[in-house]
Amino acid sequence: MKATTEIRVQKNVPAEMRDGTTLMANVYRPADDGEYPVLLSRMPYGKDLMGAAPIDPIKAAEAGYVVVVQDVRGRYGSEGKFTPFVKEYEDGYDTVEWAASLPGSNSSVGMYGLSYFGKTQWQAAVMQPPSLTSMVPGITWGNHLNGVQMRGGAQELGLMQYWAQTTLAPDALFRKYAGDSESVGEKLPELIGVIDTLLAGGGYDTLPLADLPNPDDLVSFVKDGFGRGVDDEGWDYLNIDGRYERVDAPTFHIGGWYDCFIGETLRQYAAMKERAAEAGTRPPRLMVGPWTHGDFGSTLGEQNFGVGSSGLFLNYRGDLTDAHLRWFDATLKGDESALEGTPPVQVFVMGENRWRGYEGWPPPGGREDWHLRSGGLLRREPGEADDEPAVYDYDPENPVPTIGGAVLMAPIHRAGPRDQRRVETRPDVLTYTGPLIESPYTVLGDVSVTLFAASSAPDTDFVARLVDVYPDGRAMCVADGIIRTSARESYPSPGVVRPTKPSVITPNEIYEYCIDLWATGITFLPEHRMRVEITSSSHPRWERNLNTGESAVDSSETEVARQRIHHDADHPSRITLTVVD
Repeated sequence: MKATTEIRVQKNVPAEMRDGTTLMANVYRPADDGEYPVLLSRMPYGKDLMGAAPIDPIKAAEAGYVVVVQDVRGRYGSEGKFTPFVKEYEDGYDTVEWAASLPGSNSSVGMYGLSYFGKTQWQAAVMQPPSLTSMVPGITWGNHLNGVQMRGGAQELGLMQYWAQTTLAPDALFRKYAGDSESVGEKLPELIGVIDTLLAGGGYDTLPLADLPNPDDLVSFVKDGFGRGVDDEGWDYLNIDGRYERVDAPTFHIGGWYDCFIGETLRQYAAMKERAAEAGTRPPRLMVGPWTHGDFGSTLGEQNFGVGSSGLFLNYRGDLTDAHLRWFDATLKGDESALEGTPPVQVFVMGENRWRGYEGWPPPGGREDWHLRSGGLLRREPGEADDEPAVYDYDPENPVPTIGGAVLMAPIHRAGPRDQRRVETRPDVLTYTGPLIESPYTVLGDVSVTLFAASSAPDTDFVARLVDVYPDGRAMCVADGIIRTSARESYPSPGVVRPTKPSVITPNEIYEYCIDLWATGITFLPEHRMRVEITSSSHPRWERNLNTGESAVDSSETEVARQRIHHDADHPSRITLTVVD
């Protein structure tokens, strides 16, 4: 029930941080003299950009909330220098307590937001501000080594370069030359040229990576990030792993099967589920749609999942704002009836294209192995003793192009389910295909590949991809992952990131690798087939391994690697699926 229809909006409301820096926010509140809970979001994309937030602030204010949308330090209206993530711990704490003291606030604060402003929630929460009472982190992460700046030891080249140059650099340019229109006029064309190149699908081929275009050094932190290895001690400061036990606020997690952070979303849910069980507090909730990063529509990649899958309808129970408000009504207003009839876990199962509800995640089910076999077969039974290995050459100068998947790049690199047949014809892409599915086969949960492989190189990469093969031959990507051989000890098993010093391999020696494909929710329908692809690159999503043992940050020298995938009885290469009825 709406509390009011008259809303008061205040723009550029100042909040002073502990070091004297002033951050600006827009505040939406009911116009009467009542006191209401506060909903807070802190973003780097401009507080006036209404489309960037998952909540309609007007609608939320009408429902009886004070809504605060703040520019983080050094962005748009806020003072200070913007260095991503570095100041969000202290600024988050200070802003929560400032928001709790606003006129019309009842001193109870809930945080919400997607991606970067999902991460700002976690950074505030681990500081334990007394007034933080509830959170809704959406399509976000806690560990920078698991899909943000690195995945499986490989740099997230496509994501970081696109995010920095197209989203962050323009405001940085105008701030750097504030009041100097002549300099802006001189510098802007170069930046626009870089952005146009990225939007057209280029701008990633530069080697070494240190030479990537960075007009006027506006986003130098990207290059600095590329220069930090898996074992760099600086990641400990940014990562939330090991700190979830400090988060007292209950959480509602939102993710997408084709979101670049779905692995982290599910890890965060698991961490907060464990935290709640130990503390005897409210367990977390989870919602996962078929969505990509920031796109909550029903048509994603090359498929349409039906109107009920979209963030505008959500199984015909309202939109994303309504889902947030039901959670906040329960956790901030004490109205438990708001969640009645809504399962604690709601996941959209692709293929059958419907929502399923569960009491927790993972849902009841079991693990099943499908083995890679000689001749390109995918079978339940492991290989025979005399099964021959599959061989291909990986040339960094001719990498396999990225087509769809859980990517965050320019729109020309469309995310989501896309047909892989164009890359499957390449000699450096191995395919292992299962038999015709006879009855619906539902994979709902973790997916990983165990690979026994050898390489002629001292360091290389292996990429694994799960594919849904349609009766008409379309091969739609479902989930994928990568492992850098020198980082194998940092990613020893699914869902585990254990930063260790990189270790090169002995050329032509067989090693066992774990490739974490994170998770999915899909029913493989009758007359379809499952397929696993194995290759060594996905460019420009992930940086190319040079096969020399040298870093692509500093070197441009490449070598061709001879790769051998073993799948005999002693080397059971396989994909492990979580299967439910």
